[in-house]
Amino acid sequence: PPEELINELSSKLRPLDILLEKTPFRLTDKFIPGHWGHVAIWTGNKEELQELGVWDHPEIVPFHEEIEFNGKRIIEALRPGVQYNSLHHFMDIDDFAAIRYQRNLQRHERQGYIINAFKQIGKVYDFNFDVETDERIVCSELAYVTFDDMEWPVVKTIGRYTISPDNVGEKVGDDLE
Repeated sequence: PPEELINELSSKLRPLDILLEKTPFRLTDKFIPGHWGHVAIWTGNKEELQELGVWDHPEIVPFHEEIEFNGKRIIEALRPGVQYNSLHHFMDIDDFAAIRYQRNLQRHERQGYIINAFKQIGKVYDFNFDVETDERIVCSELAYVTFDDMEWPVVKTIGRYTISPDNVGEKVGDDLE
C-alpha cells in the first residue's frame, strides 16, 4: 500500500483497536467461517504507550527498540507464532476494518488489556483452535485473552470451544455505543 495510506491509517488508530482483515487470495482464509479471516491488536507508538503509563512495564520494555525504530505496532498470531509486526507487514490484504472497543474503559483497564496483549508475543500457534487453553493461541483468541473480562461468543466445534474472527467483530460491534 502507498506510504500515505499507511501514515493516514497509523494516525487514526489507537492502542487496543482491534484490526480485522480478509485475504481471500490465501488458502487458509477459505477454511475460516464468515467474512473476516484474521484478527490483530494495535498497540500504538511510544508516545501513546507512555501516555497510557505502560511504556516502562516489564512486558513492554523488551520491545522498545522495535516500537521506536522499526515501526512495530501490531500484535498478531500467525502460524509461526504470536508476533509483533508493522502495519506494512499487516497490510497485504483485500479488506480491512478497525474496531475501537473503548466503552468507558478506565485507565487501569486499558493498561491491563495492553499488557495482556504484549504477554502473548512469542506464544506458539494453536492448531487446535481451543479457547480453553492460552499457552497456544490463534489470531481470534488474541482478542479473547487481551480483553480477558469480556464475555466472548464461542462455538463448540469438534469437542472444543473456538472463536472466529467474525465472532470477534460481531461481539465488539454489538458492544459499541
